[in-house]
Amino acid sequence: MDDVRWFAPNRFGGLPVPALRRSGLRVATEGEEPARLAFAMGGSMVAGAFAWAWRHRAPLVTYLWDLPPWQLAGGSPNPVLAWRGRLLKLPHFGRPYPERNGYFSRVRYAASHALEVWTGSTWSQAEIARLFGLRSERVPFCFDSDRFNRHIGRATGATSSVLSVSRLVAYKNQAAVLRAVSLLTSRPTVRFIGSGPEAQGLRALAADLGVPLELEERWHDDDEIVYAYRQASVVVCPSRFEGLGVTPLEAAALGVPTVASDIPAHREFSGASVALVQLDDDRAMADAIAAALAFGPAPREPMHPFPELTIEACAGRFLGRFEALLKRR
Repeated sequence: MDDVRWFAPNRFGGLPVPALRRSGLRVATEGEEPARLAFAMGGSMVAGAFAWAWRHRAPLVTYLWDLPPWQLAGGSPNPVLAWRGRLLKLPHFGRPYPERNGYFSRVRYAASHALEVWTGSTWSQAEIARLFGLRSERVPFCFDSDRFNRHIGRATGATSSVLSVSRLVAYKNQAAVLRAVSLLTSRPTVRFIGSGPEAQGLRALAADLGVPLELEERWHDDDEIVYAYRQASVVVCPSRFEGLGVTPLEAAALGVPTVASDIPAHREFSGASVALVQLDDDRAMADAIAAALAFGPAPREPMHPFPELTIEACAGRFLGRFEALLKRR
């Protein structure tokens, strides 16, 4: 029998699994073999993990990244019925969550019936309590420290460019990058890697402001993204909301000068490794970008800037908690 059946939506959600296996924990990421615990990495995996846990009579641990307040504030969950492992949303006769009410209602129900709820940051922990009324454990995750580290370093011949890597949606706030660059005397090329509904509006704004923009509106593979970071003069992360905020960690870990919005997740994890700028202060962001452009290639440092957020450190945190739960069970 396995120790943990791990449910993750993508490779990123399974980053600690190989290290956990090397430590002796039996972790399965697919299949119907029984396990002593089911672990759902993120809300999108909760329904599948809940059903699997019901089939195998295993306790469930859920990991919730974040709860976007604009999608939940002012509402309450739909009643949910669990029937043979399926989570069925029932009609709501009051005021439901403003957006995705069925999704968040199911996530809340499963989390409220889980053995434990984990989350990545102090901010998310407080939001889970405020919006779901649930207690959670702060267990920080990681970024891909194997791919993003200063031993790789900056690329030679990097051009003067400003890079942002994220989905092109409103709360990611990429328009702030264009407004800030438009205030610079010498305007570098802005490059957005990502796709989403904001693409057309960002192209129009760049044209209106006279800012050179590269926006291919496609997701790049892992090697392309690493190379894009290494080529950039500065990486800007202007998001209004994040649960962890991976992009500043990746950029700073490669030694690329990084500017980020001063929001709780960036403040908690990026710390002094990035330049934090208040939201909606275009002049301050422009000044931070100009300072990064003037700084030039960052020195290569042997010490990792985020040792507590490496894959190995994350696996160590997870291992200790899994072992305690398995022993308790």
